[in-house]
Amino acid sequence: MRRVVFFIALRQLWDRKLLNAIAVLGVTLGVLTLIAINGIMQGFQQKFLANIIKVSPHVTIFDKELRPAPSLLSRFLREHVVAEVAHEAPSDRQLRLRRPEEMIAALERLDGVRAAAGSVVGSAVLSFGPKQLPVDLRGIVAHRQDRVTPIGQFLKEGSLRELDASPDGILLGSGVASRMGAKTGDALIAGTATGQRLVLHVVGVFEAEIPPVDNSRVYVSLRNAQSLLGKPDVVGRIDLKLTDEQRAPEVAEQVERLFGYDAESWQETNANFLSLFTMQNSIIGFVVGAILMVGGFGILAIQIMIVLQKTRDIAILRSVGFTRRDILTMFLLQGAIVALVGAVLGEVGGHLLVGFLGTLKTKTDGLVKSDTFLVYDDPQIYVWGFAFAMLTGIFASLLPALRGSRVEPVDVLRGQIG
Repeated sequence: MRRVVFFIALRQLWDRKLLNAIAVLGVTLGVLTLIAINGIMQGFQQKFLANIIKVSPHVTIFDKELRPAPSLLSRFLREHVVAEVAHEAPSDRQLRLRRPEEMIAALERLDGVRAAAGSVVGSAVLSFGPKQLPVDLRGIVAHRQDRVTPIGQFLKEGSLRELDASPDGILLGSGVASRMGAKTGDALIAGTATGQRLVLHVVGVFEAEIPPVDNSRVYVSLRNAQSLLGKPDVVGRIDLKLTDEQRAPEVAEQVERLFGYDAESWQETNANFLSLFTMQNSIIGFVVGAILMVGGFGILAIQIMIVLQKTRDIAILRSVGFTRRDILTMFLLQGAIVALVGAVLGEVGGHLLVGFLGTLKTKTDGLVKSDTFLVYDDPQIYVWGFAFAMLTGIFASLLPALRGSRVEPVDVLRGQIG
C-alpha cells in the first residue's frame, strides 16, 4: 500500500507540473538567498574577527585599580573615619602596574593563559623631512609581544629581532610608512606632548590587513617608549594570549578578582562591532525566513487547489480501501518532495553563487583589507537551509492534507460535496 501511495503522490505532482515547478522555484530561491546572503555577511564578519583575534590580545589588563584608595583623612589619621570630601585634588602619582614582572609570571601560570607581555601605550608625532604624522605609539619587548600578538607574521620588510637588538629601532604600520614615505633604514624623529624627542631608525614595516591599525600604529622598544612618554620604568598594560579565545570574558573576570586591576576581553573591546553583527544576522534571518515562508504559501495554495480539484478522486480512493492516514501521507509526501527538490536545487545554486562571488575582484579598505569579495561558505548554513525548507514544505502541506483526509466518500459520491 505504501508504494501505491507514493506512486499516486508522484502522479499527482506530475499532473500539475507547472504549478509544482513554481512551488519548487519558490523554495529554491529561498534557500539560495539564505546561503548567498549568509555567505556575504559572514565573509566580512569572519575576516574581521580572524584579523582582530590575530592582531589583538585576547585579554588586556590596564593600570586602573578597581579597589579605590582610602581617603586622605583616613590615611592621615591611620584609622577608619567617616568623612565627606567635597573635592580632592588629583594625585600626581603616575598610574602603573605594580611589580609587572611578577604579575606576568603569575599570569602565565593561570589555567588557560598561553603568554603574557607588558607594554606602554601613548601618542606621538613622527617627523620625516617636511612630513609629520600623529601615531599610536606602543612600547614593547618584541620577543615577548610576538608570543601574544604575532607581529612577526605581518612583517613586509625588515626583522622583528632588530627592534630588540637596536637601541633606536621603530616598526611602522604599512599605512604609516606609505604616508610618511619611509622605508627600512630611514631615520625619523619622534616627539611627544612631554617635549621628549628621539631619533629612531626604521627596522621594519608590518601589515595586519586592518587599516585602522596599519594607518596609525608603530612599535618601539619599551625603554624608548617610556622615555618618550615621560614614564620611566612604567608598564601601563599587560596583554594576554589564551589557549581558547572564547574564554576571554571568564579569564578577564578572574584576573580582576586576583589582581585588582581592570581587565578587558577582546569581546568587550569590540562589543560595538559584535552587537552590529548580531543585529545584521537577525535581520538576515527575518528576511530569508520571510522568503521561505512565501515559498511555503506557494506550496499551501497549490496543495489546497489539488484537494479541491481531486475531491472526487480522493473519495474513490477512500471507497476502494485507502484510509485517512493514507490520504494524509499522500499530500504530506507531495509537500515534502516539492520542498526536497527545492532545497537541493537551492543549496547547489547557493554554493555555486558563493563560489562565484568569492572570485570577484573588489577593493575593500575599511575595517578590513581585501582584494576580493569577502565570502564565507559555512557548511552549517546548508543544514539549516535544508531543515527549514523541509519544515516549511511539510507544514504548508499539513492543512490541505488534513482537509483531504476528512473527505467522506459517501457524501461525495452522492453529490452532496464537490
